[in-house]
Amino acid sequence: MTPTETFDVVVVGAGPAGSLAARFAALGGARTLLVDRRPELGEPVQCGEYVPSPDELATIFPFPDVIRESFQIPSETVLRETSTMACIAPGGRRFAFPLRGATVSRRAFDKALAARAEGAGAELRFPAGVARLRDDQVDFVGGTSVRAKVVIGADGPLSTVARSVGFTVPREMYRMITATSPGEFPPEIDLYFGSVAPGGYAWMIPRAHDANVGVGVRFLPKGQTLSTLLDRLTHDAGWAAATDRTRWWVPLGPPPRSAVRGRALFAGDAANLVMATNGGGIPTAMISGRDAGVAAAAHIRTGAPLLEYDRLWQRHLYEPLSRGFRLKEFGDRFVERDWLLALGMRYIGPDGLDAMMRMRRPRRLGGAS
Repeated sequence: MTPTETFDVVVVGAGPAGSLAARFAALGGARTLLVDRRPELGEPVQCGEYVPSPDELATIFPFPDVIRESFQIPSETVLRETSTMACIAPGGRRFAFPLRGATVSRRAFDKALAARAEGAGAELRFPAGVARLRDDQVDFVGGTSVRAKVVIGADGPLSTVARSVGFTVPREMYRMITATSPGEFPPEIDLYFGSVAPGGYAWMIPRAHDANVGVGVRFLPKGQTLSTLLDRLTHDAGWAAATDRTRWWVPLGPPPRSAVRGRALFAGDAANLVMATNGGGIPTAMISGRDAGVAAAAHIRTGAPLLEYDRLWQRHLYEPLSRGFRLKEFGDRFVERDWLLALGMRYIGPDGLDAMMRMRRPRRLGGAS
């Protein structure tokens, strides 16, 4: 009988959170295995593919050293740099403000981050779907198993690891569809609000010679589907028909009080660590992944408690994410009536919308931004 392989750390999910976790666990001296169920990393694209610049990110999460260490965007994955975001109200009024960032190819991005984890010493295996976690045993689809002292669940909002250990967090699952529209687009991120995307927003994120376009909704009106909403968006905007459609879920809720369950740590979407006012998850995935890897390696190396992970990610992420969720709850009062939403957007103006995208309370609502 072949003995079961044993690792210090097993990371489930080779997206941004998992690859950062595996990289930092390996850098910390832990024997690390990174696994993913997909036959090709980065496929399918379930993302708007936008990342802010590190300087912009530091205006939200004021830990420049941590951002510099974890939020490293592989230059070869960048498709287009952008300088502006515009929020478009029902009726078409545009509110633009400066926001520097870039569109990346998630197909290339995920592969590059996983390669960095391998370069740090982690072992990468895919496709390797995890069926369940039983104490220290990670069971794979197909019947094989490995043992792990620490397991990091970075396997998305429908996390198998989370279900295995009973990790649940309050959340609302938003439905998303993303697609590609060919053509030339300006270097500006456009977000559309109102009945074009009920309870959420639609977007146009420019790439090299096309755009990532999509719709995210809190609810679907009777008789509508994500595809019909996307078709209406592209038709009304005058864009070419959208192809390569992919659907997925984004969890929006408050950050958890703890992202540790026994030997399991949770990062990224699996832990609800999403920016509620803008739906962004890549930066928080990378930061929380880094923190999970650091805490896991310290546990292996020195016996430090795994709850040290909570101290790290909460210091770096908790307050802005909590504030962002409260702002989203406030904004939800206005989203079901286009005229009321348009009035509210006009009242707070571009500066207020900029503040909300950065998860700060607009000055006109009594906040200090």
